[in-house]
Amino acid sequence: MINIQTCIVIGAGISGLLVASKLQANEVKVQVIDKGRLPGGRMATKLMGEAVFDHGAQFVTTRERVFREMVEEWMSQGVVKPWYRGPLGNMRYVGIDGMRAIPALLAGNLNVALSEKAVKLHFEDGKWTVTCLPHGETETKEYTADFLVFSTPVPQTMDLLATANVELDYDEEEELKRIQYRRCISVLAQLNGPAGLPNPGAMDLNHPVLRWIGDNSVKGVSSREGSVTINSSSRFADAHWDTDPDTRAKMLLAAAKPFLKSDVVEFVSHRWGYSEPTRLYKERQPFRKTYLLDENLRLAMCGDGFGGPRIEAAAMSGLALADELTSPI
Repeated sequence: MINIQTCIVIGAGISGLLVASKLQANEVKVQVIDKGRLPGGRMATKLMGEAVFDHGAQFVTTRERVFREMVEEWMSQGVVKPWYRGPLGNMRYVGIDGMRAIPALLAGNLNVALSEKAVKLHFEDGKWTVTCLPHGETETKEYTADFLVFSTPVPQTMDLLATANVELDYDEEEELKRIQYRRCISVLAQLNGPAGLPNPGAMDLNHPVLRWIGDNSVKGVSSREGSVTINSSSRFADAHWDTDPDTRAKMLLAAAKPFLKSDVVEFVSHRWGYSEPTRLYKERQPFRKTYLLDENLRLAMCGDGFGGPRIEAAAMSGLALADELTSPI
């Protein structure tokens, strides 16, 4: 086991929360930092009045035994439930009250600072100092620990590391720079009646404009019928990333209209700059690890850019790193 007394985890997505949980279980003092208002990253759920929308990741799958056992435990706790089987026959599970229920559970026993954006790093004498700017404030805060874990999208990680007085191994840095992500624009639309989508209330599309349409009421997340999540294709997101938000949302709604049986009465939109990775860390190398660990810099990275785009893959990346950090030498 690497000697870690205190640790800062930047990013409260599922991989960061799993690393933090295992370190804390091994008597490490852990501080999690995230710029979001709530933990979860892509596992995001939004309320619009009485309507509930999953507007990031729509479900989790369980291909690996260790993650399947974890999901089964969450089921026994009343946090997740089965939704439907995908094309490969794998069950797709969802949070009882939305996908954010899972990270909310994981974060429950952790020390998590939310709405705090890490803006600067410093490493000296084996200690990391992370300077954060809380949302809406002008005064910064500092956190110090003897180990640092990133679970944020890799381009964001690299931008932040550029503020530190450290140099990564050249080959590692080149590998990290190769990691790429797709973008996505989501529209959350409330209809004046049922959406009328085919069972199971979702359409996984290969469409020039649309990637996904899901009815959160049929999914069992929203008590109000016709609460629809519409996710764009990456092609559309790239073409209209800087288009006026109202204009691009209406373009997505126009593309979705033929699939919906009721009319839109209100909507909001959201941009996902790092919706899923398209190139992974050392993906072409055999026997690669799904995380980065630099013991000299007392630094590690994990997440979907290392494990893969599925929520399970990001989780397994965090679990693999946690096992490495806590296993006996």
